[in-house]
Amino acid sequence: MKFIQFRLLFFLSSVILLSSCLGTTTTVTTSSDPGFVSLVFKTNDSIPFLSTAAFTLVDNTIVNVDSLPYKTRIDSVLPTFSFTSSAGSILYGGNRHKKDSALITGTDTIDFRTKLRIRNWATDAKTFKDYSIITNVHKVDPELYQWSKVSDNLNSIKATSQKAVILNDTLHYYLNDGTSAYSYTSINGTSWNNPTVSGLPTNTPLNDMMAFNGKLYLTQDGTNIYSSANGIRWTKKNVSAFTFKSLLYVLDSKLWAVVQSNTDLSFHFANSTDGDAWIVIGAIPANFPVRDFASIVYSSTTGLPKVLVLGGYSSTGSILNNSWSSEDKAGLYWIDFSTENHTLDTLAVGASVISYDSKLFVFGSRTDNGKSFYKVSKDEGLSWQIPDIARNLITSDYTVIPRSYQSAVVLRPKTYDVVNSVALKNEIEQSNRIFIIGGKNGVLNYSDVYTGKLNRKNFLRQEKTIYVNK
Repeated sequence: MKFIQFRLLFFLSSVILLSSCLGTTTTVTTSSDPGFVSLVFKTNDSIPFLSTAAFTLVDNTIVNVDSLPYKTRIDSVLPTFSFTSSAGSILYGGNRHKKDSALITGTDTIDFRTKLRIRNWATDAKTFKDYSIITNVHKVDPELYQWSKVSDNLNSIKATSQKAVILNDTLHYYLNDGTSAYSYTSINGTSWNNPTVSGLPTNTPLNDMMAFNGKLYLTQDGTNIYSSANGIRWTKKNVSAFTFKSLLYVLDSKLWAVVQSNTDLSFHFANSTDGDAWIVIGAIPANFPVRDFASIVYSSTTGLPKVLVLGGYSSTGSILNNSWSSEDKAGLYWIDFSTENHTLDTLAVGASVISYDSKLFVFGSRTDNGKSFYKVSKDEGLSWQIPDIARNLITSDYTVIPRSYQSAVVLRPKTYDVVNSVALKNEIEQSNRIFIIGGKNGVLNYSDVYTGKLNRKNFLRQEKTIYVNK
């Protein structure tokens, strides 16, 4: 270290001597500003991501706020520093008392795996400034899904129907055994309460329950539609113009349903802006499901809302493998993806579908062999593939138990006026989680809870804007 400091001292002395030897007729401009301007890593064939490191000055630390990709090597890096003015710089180990140091020449490789420190002298050869250097590399694979079972068995109810939905940032899990209705609530999927529910029908399937305009809605028992603002107390409204078959989705600030005419028994779409007054639209297409389907509304690549309806039973009771898609807010124009692509042909009824990370995920079981069904679509539901098992595998005890009629939901990020980083991290950890709840396998019922999350959704830098500036 003494040798390196001697070299720098010699260099600085040379600068001063050269300035004095030039005489009075030559003006040499020097600066007393040793401030940091930039740090760039030179890339190479074996480490192609190095040049993407964007360093900024945070307080007195030079740092790349956006981490380099997972497993990027930074043990032999060729750095280029730029300062407002510089007569020379020395790089030190992170500990001020360490002897490791190097004069920055622009030709030596440096190990950036630990915290470093750099001292830069301005061209006046007197003024210097010290900076810390931190190089961030992702410590986990951003594209890896972390799955775990967070609840083994919420109850021992022999449910004939069950459904989980999200209302007001709370998970609501309902069960029906034909004689009584039950409710469980949770804000994290781990700790659950068991409030007494009132007004919820005890003799109807819960499959089509959904949230709309700050309330939960449920039908499927003919001319009655049920609603609840808190998920606990339910009220009933009778509709006599037609018979409800199932609620479909929410689109264009309307709640949509499949209904059956009381006169000619034909099947139609209907919608409502308030859940009370309904307008019957057009007839449903042939082979369009009337119950036990999976549906999702998501944002397409064009930024417009798009609907996807998968599987289910037809009006005649036949099992369908159709995949219907629409962007028509009038609810009349539909495309059947299954005529072009057959990657969902083995999907059994009672599946669940979610939108997550600009993809669609479907969970259920297969009709051909009874095994678990877990696929992903990257083209808005046209084609479906088995996910990369190494990165997406749900815990083994889930995958070995095929089930249908499970609920798959996503706890979305909330918006907060929060600036404390600890609070932000806690909120980010709780949000963007996939929950798979309950389900059945033949006569067996499950009330367990699994949760999964993409590692990238935990990164503070990416998710911070969701929470700040409400």
